[in-house]
Amino acid sequence: MHNSCARLFRLITPIFLFNFAPLYAQQYSDHEITVGLQAQTWGREYVNSSDEYAYHHYLQYATPSFTYTRNLSSTLAVEGTVEPWTQFFRTNALESGHGTLAFGGVKAGWRGKKWGFYGRTQVGIASWSCGGWYYAPHPYSQCSRITNFALEYGGTVERHLFGRYALRMDAGHVLSTEFDQVLKRLPNGGSAYRQGGILQHLDVRIGIMRSFGAVHDDDNEHVPERASWDVGASFVLQPRNEAMDGIMNTYPGPSLWTSWNFSQHVSWDSAIIHSGPYRNKQYVFSVPQAGGRALEALTGLKMGLRRDHMGYFAKLRGGTITFGEAERRIGLLPDGTFFIRRGMFTNPVLDVGGVWEVYPSRHTILRFDAGSATIFYQPKDLWQYVPMHGVEVGTKYSALGQAQTSLLLSFGGGIRF
Repeated sequence: MHNSCARLFRLITPIFLFNFAPLYAQQYSDHEITVGLQAQTWGREYVNSSDEYAYHHYLQYATPSFTYTRNLSSTLAVEGTVEPWTQFFRTNALESGHGTLAFGGVKAGWRGKKWGFYGRTQVGIASWSCGGWYYAPHPYSQCSRITNFALEYGGTVERHLFGRYALRMDAGHVLSTEFDQVLKRLPNGGSAYRQGGILQHLDVRIGIMRSFGAVHDDDNEHVPERASWDVGASFVLQPRNEAMDGIMNTYPGPSLWTSWNFSQHVSWDSAIIHSGPYRNKQYVFSVPQAGGRALEALTGLKMGLRRDHMGYFAKLRGGTITFGEAERRIGLLPDGTFFIRRGMFTNPVLDVGGVWEVYPSRHTILRFDAGSATIFYQPKDLWQYVPMHGVEVGTKYSALGQAQTSLLLSFGGGIRF
């Protein structure tokens, strides 16, 4: 019986492989060009009934987009995207006018016979034709162009149609950073000044993709050897607004990170980030939820793939950021001297984005992170003291909680073992 089954297995195995191998074969061309349409969400700022800033949200009408892809393997590519012109955004705030967006970055994922699923991270610029403008003689007059650094991360789905043609669909989260700036110097020595911010959009694209060049398969694709641990250091930039204030700063600092690679595609990734003073050393006021130097601790999942001395991953990490000099008490002493008492305060953080790794050798690694870090500033009570009849009298004020999203960019290197 055993011999009969063995002979039957040897008989049907070649037939099985012959009939089904093409179904799972993965092929790719060197070059791909996608022409299609894109649409973004945008918001118009207004003051609500509580005398607070709020936004009406809209989806722009579709405008052209173009993407070029250079496939390094069946699963890893570098690509660039240009969205040359958007609808005129009347935001009543930052990023007004017609937008021009240009990105370049990495796309990685799985390519099958008919479908492909990928993650991608791109960096570039977002340029706005009426980024600077005036209300007089009418809104959006005397426009001036403002160009900001931008980051996009998201996903891509491809569906092969026929021959060299495929349908491509993209959805991503776009963040751009506009720093505080002087829009105009006035004759009297003053200036028109505007505070910056982190702008966010949902960006969706759909188009027809055409491939060019020789067709390859992935039979000889090299997969880097997995190391159990990656450990290294990075330089970090985290441009963000101050809590309860519009002042933008980059907050550079060092970071130590480690990844425990418990499979070829999944790792547990952690980092500790130190950033400089929340304002410069001459600041007088801070805010209840932040101030001084900050220590950020993040940990979570990193998932993706490694191909041809490179790795591309999506990351989802949670953690905390602890500020060393957040306000606790503020006021005047009985002799009229101003005082401010500060202390540590911790807020939760959520970090989402992509990681690109390069492996120059078996035991070395270069790492680039790009994504968004959302700080959930917690509600807190602040005491304000004033002297009355020679005695300090304290009044408690409540600082409301809020969420602020910032960019989180880092580059560094390390070792693998």
